[in-house]
Formats: sequence, structure tokens, C-alpha cells
Amino acid sequence: MSGQGGVVERRVPPEGGVLRLPGITVTVPPQALNLAVRFRLERLNSVPKSPPQDGVFFIQQTLDRQVLGIYRISSSATNFLRPIEIEVKVNPPYKPGSPSVVSAVYIWDGDSYVSSQVPASSETFTQSRLQLGLGAGAGGYPAGLVVVVLRASEASLKATCTEHKGRWTGSSCEKR
Repeated sequence: MSGQGGVVERRVPPEGGVLRLPGITVTVPPQALNLAVRFRLERLNSVPKSPPQDGVFFIQQTLDRQVLGIYRISSSATNFLRPIEIEVKVNPPYKPGSPSVVSAVYIWDGDSYVSSQVPASSETFTQSRLQLGLGAGAGGYPAGLVVVVLRASEASLKATCTEHKGRWTGSSCEKR
């Protein structure tokens, strides 16, 4: 496995394999590939395309949000026979009574973003994929996904929602 800093690049055989950087693990299960395929996993400094600013992506509007990680998975394969698994670390170990946080994971496939909200009680978020998006790869690979992990305190999200004349539901900001 080669990798310096925030990049891991390797050929994964049909028997499967794992690519790992701090905060993210990509698992290619056995029999997901017919032949050996090259994969690249890298940590990015910024997102290649900003998510839309709407209720689903409301966490983007909060000034004190934390960017926990921005990662790109690239590959020469777009489709898999069995789903690959992407696991990201989103929250510290849960302690009852600690301030409530909201974490969001955005996955960009080169065309659009999909958002998932993660409760404070979950330390990780896992997504299974049978394909990667065309146009989201880098480093000479056509296919890829970009995974963005953000976190903000619920108090901050509620205050930002109120400033925007909305009502905080505990998971999104509804416009009045």
C-alpha cells in the first residue's frame, strides 16, 4: 500500500481489500471485482462543488460548523458485483449529558449531493455503494465519490435557523 500524508493508492484484487486514512475506511469485499482494480483514497482541503443551500444542507449555513473530513474515493471501475462499504468517523464516543451535536455526511457522485444526518449517539456512519459516479474521480481515474463530514452544535443550528426566520425541528430548519 503506498500513501504519503493524505493519499492511499493500491490495486485491489478480486479477493477484496481495504483502503484506510484517519477518519475513513473503504472496504472492497471479496467477489466485488472480476479483476484487480486500482483505487485511490485521498483527503481533500475543500469540496469540489458546494452543496445547495437549502433545508437539507442547513448545517452549511452555521458559522461554527466543524469540517471533520473531506475525502475522495477514485477508481478505474464504476460498478461493482457486490457493494463496497464506506465508513466515516463522525462523532466522539457518546456521553449522556454532553451538549447535543448534529452531524451530517454529504456524498457527491459528480452530479449531485446526497445528505445523511447522523445522531450524536453514533460514532460512525456507513454507506454501501454498488457504483461510483462518473466525473467525480481524480488522479486519472474516471469514477469516484466525494464524502464530506460536518458537525455543529444543536444550539448553534437552532440560533442560525431562528436568524433565518425558520423553526428548528431537531433535524432541519423549516421556513415559516
